Amino acid sequence: MDFPISEELAEEIGWHIGDGSMNYYNNRGMYQLRGHIEEDKLHYIQRIKPLFEKVYSVKINLREMPSTRVFGFQIWNDKIIEFKQQLGLPLGKKLELEIPKEFIIKKELFLACIRGIFDTDGGLYLEKKNNKLYPRVYITTISVKLAKQISNLLSLVGLKATNYIDNHSKGNKLDSYKIEIRGVKMLHKFFQIIDPKNPKHLAKYIFFLNQPKA
Repeated sequence: MDFPISEELAEEIGWHIGDGSMNYYNNRGMYQLRGHIEEDKLHYIQRIKPLFEKVYSVKINLREMPSTRVFGFQIWNDKIIEFKQQLGLPLGKKLELEIPKEFIIKKELFLACIRGIFDTDGGLYLEKKNNKLYPRVYITTISVKLAKQISNLLSLVGLKATNYIDNHSKGNKLDSYKIEIRGVKMLHKFFQIIDPKNPKHLAKYIFFLNQPKA
């Protein structure tokens, strides 16, 4: 392996699984990572840029892309692409995606990877229920293998997850799979164990904590 396995690398692989993509164009390797132009901007500035640069010993330039409403970066780097391919991450569409085996052998590694996935491809939904807010933590993916893998890994640390399929067989969209953790107790446990870093998730969690108790 060109880059040492670490919790920081595991989190970066989680970002890749969530919002990253890579391919070769004119025999050059290109990797890109993009989030929402407003909601994810702080996460990219405060967390993603410094950690990515540290892990891969490169410099990246973040930029807004108003036409597609995204914020992030792209980098031409064959070494990074080759390394990610060695881990089993696919070029192009991520239909058969899984957390690489190198990151599921230790709890600290798979938790960091799930953190990265949640921070880029997850969310916290607060449902109004019986005059209170009922929390649902979720991660969405188009890879059924990844959905099952995440659910199994979460169960190893006592986080009970339910998997759903969003079937788009009548449209042009691909089916998606949602891993969901419900309830106040599981919400607190999830934030304690996974330790999300995206400010938008933290802000919503703090908002929930500050709700008046019934």
